[in-house]
Amino acid sequence: MRYNVLGACLLVAGSAMTAEAANEDVVRYRGDAYDLASGAFIYSENHSEFYQGGVHAYSRVSYRDKDGKEFASKLITFKPNRLQPTYELKDSRDGYVEGIRRSSNATVYFSRRKAADPLKEKAIQTPSPAVFDGGFDYFVRENFYEICGGKNKSFYFAVPIELDYFRFRVARQEAGELCRMNLEIDNVVVRQFVKPIKLWYDMKDKRLRKYEGISNINGPDGKSLKVRVLFAYPKGK
Repeated sequence: MRYNVLGACLLVAGSAMTAEAANEDVVRYRGDAYDLASGAFIYSENHSEFYQGGVHAYSRVSYRDKDGKEFASKLITFKPNRLQPTYELKDSRDGYVEGIRRSSNATVYFSRRKAADPLKEKAIQTPSPAVFDGGFDYFVRENFYEICGGKNKSFYFAVPIELDYFRFRVARQEAGELCRMNLEIDNVVVRQFVKPIKLWYDMKDKRLRKYEGISNINGPDGKSLKVRVLFAYPKGK
């Protein structure tokens, strides 16, 4: 592009971005994570959901310690496919990084365990139905009444730290005011040795109220924490 054309394009793009930002709606909520064994508070996850034209476009998550200091953050982009968002999680304590991006129509998993490690990445074609990170919540919502009615739902879940994906299933355990379900490996043999993640969803608004299991945040030993997360949402959201 020549300078005058580029300048005009930037002016139009800037105006469009300003207008889009002005039309954004934001929903903020918090989850408090407690050690599953001791019950001690470990961290909070502070979510900001950004909506454009009534559609959830992206989210920012700030992970903060007991003093309110941010130690990790995540950006999740739900457009154009909310079941398979791109995202990047970064932990400033040890340099841990994981995420998914799209490049030249390819889906690329990337990760590193600590700052001294090289960033690993791999283009992967995830089988359908594929679910990435925060897209799991939308998978549950889209299949909510079937799941809470007792029908198991299987899918392939991306695990960038392993540069791989695994087949999981969601299985209802009980339903009342809350629908309790397990997220577990969809393999009857392996399932005997791997504890499920337990989830409690509100039957009225389909919001996740409680989570028990491994966290996407690591402890000092570099291994995933085992947590209970309690979520609080603004009224009517």
